[in-house]
Amino acid sequence: MNHSLIKRGALVLALALVLSAAALAQTGPIEGTVKVKTPEGPKPVAGATVNIYRTDIKGSFEVKTDKQGHYVRLGMPLQGTFLVVASGPGMQPSWVNNVRLARQSVVDITAEPGEGGTLTYEQVMAAIGKGGGSAPADAQPTVSAADRAKALKEKEEYDKAVKDSQAMQANFDTARTRYNTGIDLMKQNNFAAALPEFEAAKSVEIGKHVEFLRLAYKANANYAEANYQIGVDKFNKKDKPGAKPNFEQAATSAAKALELAATDTAPEAANDQKIYYEIYAKNMALLVEHYGQADKIEQAAKMYDKAAALDPATKVKWDVKKGDLYRFAGISDKAAESYKGVITSATDAAAKPQLLNALYGLGLTLIASPEKPVIQEGANALGDFAAKADASDPRLPAVKEALEAVKNAYKIEAEKPAKRGGKKP
Repeated sequence: MNHSLIKRGALVLALALVLSAAALAQTGPIEGTVKVKTPEGPKPVAGATVNIYRTDIKGSFEVKTDKQGHYVRLGMPLQGTFLVVASGPGMQPSWVNNVRLARQSVVDITAEPGEGGTLTYEQVMAAIGKGGGSAPADAQPTVSAADRAKALKEKEEYDKAVKDSQAMQANFDTARTRYNTGIDLMKQNNFAAALPEFEAAKSVEIGKHVEFLRLAYKANANYAEANYQIGVDKFNKKDKPGAKPNFEQAATSAAKALELAATDTAPEAANDQKIYYEIYAKNMALLVEHYGQADKIEQAAKMYDKAAALDPATKVKWDVKKGDLYRFAGISDKAAESYKGVITSATDAAAKPQLLNALYGLGLTLIASPEKPVIQEGANALGDFAAKADASDPRLPAVKEALEAVKNAYKIEAEKPAKRGGKKP
């Protein structure tokens, strides 16, 4: 009977090694959060050590949590069975056993308060009740020379894959640290110091893993925002030429963030893109209005159309932004077309802010015309704006001043809607 068990053990050993080699091509991440219970509720544990032990064959991995208590370990073999053990300051060591990454890639751990001790793999296994000792020497299976050679080769491949995974993880951890440092500096309004941190984080090789892709597009977006903030500060301090490169870099980096995020199929990526479009748009508006970069308008208009397609409910907003770009560049016909489209379609109460923006933009566009009928239409749009805007709207004084100027120069006043036959501008 012992002989049959030994032979079966040899078969299992060889099969395990074969499966481990096959699993090299099937890898994925494991991630989660580590929290400790407090009277106020679970609190993230920063700097916790997460040890991931493979229990079907020998293997171990380690990763640290970030400031939010989050950890991620890339390149994990999906076919394995794992024990995930977390230890850290102010918590008791806690674990989750029998994790199969093919079914469960997110492993969250909430621990009881403690003194921050650690446990070895053997101690955890003993606590689980499975023991941690090795098999007796006389229970070791007998393997043929050919099977042994094959197993050794497969183990070498496995070890190489683990080494590659560790190198990839090290690259990711370094880049993520730079990114998180940049975020901390942004919170302190130290945008200049944040730039090189995001520069380093956005330079990762995105083809290695989807987490590298996500880090890259988030870093590009924050690099864009930091440049924008620096540019605005320079601009407000009358350094208009010095601000220009920052606005240009911001627009370029925001566009790159959008390009990368568009390749991510995760639902959160679509929400990220909505933010990135806003970053792109505010920089493009400055470049066109204050630096005369009208050559970028058509490219920007296409981007705005993509933003509207991503979230159709925002189409009128993006049409207004498109009209603004054309107005800043003095392309009156296209500006008026965009604004009028908004005025026609912005019929519900929720669209009132964009209706006001369109009336304001259309009015300013048309009163600049040398033709009196066009000026009249522009005055009507400004009159409608003045009638609909709240008294606290900061644009109202300028609109009233513009209407007075048109009246004095051309004897033209805004007509009441009834006088126009009820037609909108």
